[in-house]
Amino acid sequence: MPNTQRTDGDNTLGRRARKALAARRAMFDAGLAAFERQPIGLVSVLDITEAADVAKGVFYLHFRSKDEFIIALWEDVQRTFLDAIRDVLGGVDSVDERLKRAAGRYAALARDNPRPARFWLRVNSYLFDEIGQPGQLGLLRQQFLQQLAAMLAGVTLEEVTERDMQLAGVLDASCWGLISQASQLGNPSPDPELFVSIITGAARAIESA
Repeated sequence: MPNTQRTDGDNTLGRRARKALAARRAMFDAGLAAFERQPIGLVSVLDITEAADVAKGVFYLHFRSKDEFIIALWEDVQRTFLDAIRDVLGGVDSVDERLKRAAGRYAALARDNPRPARFWLRVNSYLFDEIGQPGQLGLLRQQFLQQLAAMLAGVTLEEVTERDMQLAGVLDASCWGLISQASQLGNPSPDPELFVSIITGAARAIESA
């Protein structure tokens, strides 16, 4: 009998955890949609919770403020990009080939998942504004670039060199610059092959410098 009670408790806890994750995901999706429609500063917590179909109190169970929500959403988008890039680099030893595959993946992600891509662009414009703690967004971006650099070079975070960081920075800045330009002009994200040629050329310039 005691075992049955523990199992019931575990099942209840499991259901609660799943509900909490589902609510968090719903709020993230609602946030991406809301931030696509209007500037970040004009989106309210109520806009997010109503679109996610959750109570406002549920929002504050997960996040202390809208700033904290924005940072958590940005981290979630970063993880999505890093995971997707990591998936296409498996078993590839050549740094040039890894760079090409990563560039192509960036383009495909922006093309196939426009909402996270547009949100990324908007948050990058807030790097020096008052979102979260001073410098928090800049620090998160630096951590992202370090993880990207490690993946491109096929090394650990501790082994990342300045050159690795330069390559990651070129990949990230070039890709998002092209995506931003296309978005401003109302055009679709550039073809992955264009990304590859631009990034490869930039990487060669770093190598020869």
